[in-house]
Amino acid sequence: MPPSRILPPRLLAGFTLAAAIALPLASAAIWLFWDQLAPYSIDPAARYYDATSLGAAGRIAGFALFFTGALIQAYGLLGLRRTFLEAAAGRTFSLASVYGFRRFAWISLFMAAFGVIQRTGLILILSMSDPARQNALSIQIGTPELKAMFMGVLLVFVAQIFAQAKAAKDENDAFV
Repeated sequence: MPPSRILPPRLLAGFTLAAAIALPLASAAIWLFWDQLAPYSIDPAARYYDATSLGAAGRIAGFALFFTGALIQAYGLLGLRRTFLEAAAGRTFSLASVYGFRRFAWISLFMAAFGVIQRTGLILILSMSDPARQNALSIQIGTPELKAMFMGVLLVFVAQIFAQAKAAKDENDAFV
């Protein structure tokens, strides 16, 4: 059975589009409705800080940091969506499909590193606002971060194989 029959590419494209829209909206909602949503959404490492003391400057800084990440992720997801749409149209190895997946792969790798920066920034923002624990800095690179980086490298590797498969297909098509 072809892979497109197992999970229809159009369905995957729809899920990917929904995620690309939801990420920035959720990020904006968290920072716009901070008082109501922060207890449910902030990093578990930030639980040691008083999130209610976060002022306007802290909220703006947090919004900028996390919304930027959400927009970058959404851009990567839209590349993946292009790959799914090309597959649905029967153009699995089209240039748009390969570039879309490559974009998603590189952004996934970038976001693994940027996630560490976001988490560190969140701790710094919260600590600057908390009178009990001012100006703390916490940088953590543990198993989840290493796993995300490994997955990003794996996706970049698969994107390279995908590009080589496209080149082989183009070469074979030239002979036929």
